[in-house]
Amino acid sequence: MATVPTPLRAPARTATLDDLYPAAAWDLPVNPALPAPRLPEPPQELTNPGGYREHYGPFILRELPVAGHVERLAAIDKAFPHSLYDLMLLVARDDILRTHVGNTPDAVLAALLHAAYAFIEFTEGPTAVSRFGLADARLGIGWNSDPTIDRDNGQWRDKRLHLHLNCWPATVCAGARPVPLAAISDVTTRRSLIDPIAHLAHQVMADALRDAPLPPGCHILEPDLSRDAVLGLPVGLKLRLPGSTFLTTVGCRVLLRALHATAETAHRAVLTAFTGHTDAPTPWQRPALLPPDTVRDNLTALPWLSPTTAADLLRLRAVIKDVTPAQLRLLAERRWTANRCLTLGALSYNTAFFTPRPAGTSSEGAWYLVMQFKLVSYIGSSPAVGGAVASVIDRAGGPVMTPDDRARRTDFQNAFLDHVAAA
Repeated sequence: MATVPTPLRAPARTATLDDLYPAAAWDLPVNPALPAPRLPEPPQELTNPGGYREHYGPFILRELPVAGHVERLAAIDKAFPHSLYDLMLLVARDDILRTHVGNTPDAVLAALLHAAYAFIEFTEGPTAVSRFGLADARLGIGWNSDPTIDRDNGQWRDKRLHLHLNCWPATVCAGARPVPLAAISDVTTRRSLIDPIAHLAHQVMADALRDAPLPPGCHILEPDLSRDAVLGLPVGLKLRLPGSTFLTTVGCRVLLRALHATAETAHRAVLTAFTGHTDAPTPWQRPALLPPDTVRDNLTALPWLSPTTAADLLRLRAVIKDVTPAQLRLLAERRWTANRCLTLGALSYNTAFFTPRPAGTSSEGAWYLVMQFKLVSYIGSSPAVGGAVASVIDRAGGPVMTPDDRARRTDFQNAFLDHVAAA
């Protein structure tokens, strides 16, 4: 009597961080190499353990005083640019580091944001548009917050709060060729374009902010990847703002500090639910994970967390693993591998002011405040430029700046700083 053979079963696949992406995320348009100009002989890229003047040296263009405060705003010509027309504004003080909006004095934060608005004003003004060819350029203003010190992260080189003021000419945007996220085979690049927890963190923050008062004219956008793809919006938590002049208001500063405080509280609650610890680990250490059932009970006890978000956080618990001391030692020797799979050491996020409208017309369209949260990404900002919802700035393969490029860059930076001084 013949027997029916038992069908072979494929071995069960181990879940990975990639399983955290919503199905729609794989179709999002991304740019893995947005070309950025570079110096012919750039300096060695180092972290800054000491004074800002010693570290940045000749790259400091000007120092702008803040009345009544020790802090100054140092305008810096970035040694590793994001665009030909960019610069960095650093909260310059050495004895006390202002690392995020929550520990930066109000007057200093106000000065930063007024300078950011001046950048919008300047780049959209007819004189700069004509002089530097900025018609249909794209703007991006952002900064990172991440206390991690044991592996690459968005705030790796200098923990001082610093704004990146970027203006991408239309020619750069037109040359971009976005591809679906699913086409990015390199895991490290893919997870830095769109961090695996980007969508989940958006849900957590939306839950945490559900009953929070917002300044007039500000509205939180619910997670919707299809909308983001159609409108070209960055991935992450997004708040629609009443306009670019909102940057100069007290309400903007209150909102930024409230978002940071909410993110810290939510991060601490989730970290405690997962590990029983409330504090960030020491370098090259990561806390042990609690059993899944305990994590589920801990998440259920958080009254502000929705059942859907709690269930998705349990999926995160299912895919992350404990790291042994031997594995940590190996990762410390192989930093690039750590960038691919070792979680960041603390709350990590990028904040950006963004508009999908070209420069010169952005005042006619919506402005957004975007927060991109990171679990493993080795970069901070992943800007929506050139038809992509996320980009990695290619600082190694971009064009070498010619003497004419350097002259135009210097002219642009000085003209902008003159505009700030006049304002």
